[in-house]
Amino acid sequence: MDKTADADGSGRPRMDLHSITKVSFSQVVALARAVDEHGGQADVARIAEDVEMELDGIGPIVAAAEFLGVVTVEDGDLRLTDFGRKLIKASVKERKAMLREFMKDLPVFRYVIQLIETSARPASRKDVIDALAVHFGSHSAEDLFRALVYWGRASELIAYDSRSELLTLRTPGVPMPPAH
Repeated sequence: MDKTADADGSGRPRMDLHSITKVSFSQVVALARAVDEHGGQADVARIAEDVEMELDGIGPIVAAAEFLGVVTVEDGDLRLTDFGRKLIKASVKERKAMLREFMKDLPVFRYVIQLIETSARPASRKDVIDALAVHFGSHSAEDLFRALVYWGRASELIAYDSRSELLTLRTPGVPMPPAH
């Protein structure tokens, strides 16, 4: 993950979805709980052993947890951040709100939100994938789109209708209409 490049001209570090494309939010929370059980700091190999995962399998979860600010990683040691401690103590509703605030600040989510708000219509899958391809390359666009949908749904920031292939903004706490 490149945290040093200024991707959007804002002066903020570039943050994209690459580190969270293959990971679920529940895996990140589970990792945080495992680190917390070790007093808030543990060797990644020890955590992998505790959760019965190979290091290759836990690596993406660690990268996602670091990306989300849940843990810091230094010389193979994981340290739970204040945000990580708050996350594991929070209710499901509070976790979604915390995740939503983080996601809203990512350039790719800001782009989709702006696309929907300025056009006053849902964003099509094709439009979003085309935009992702321009910024991240066509080889990554599909994985990034899936991550955008997953994390957008998990945070209740966006909704995606797979039949119409449209992304819309979501009002947190308002149930999704039933599928037809």
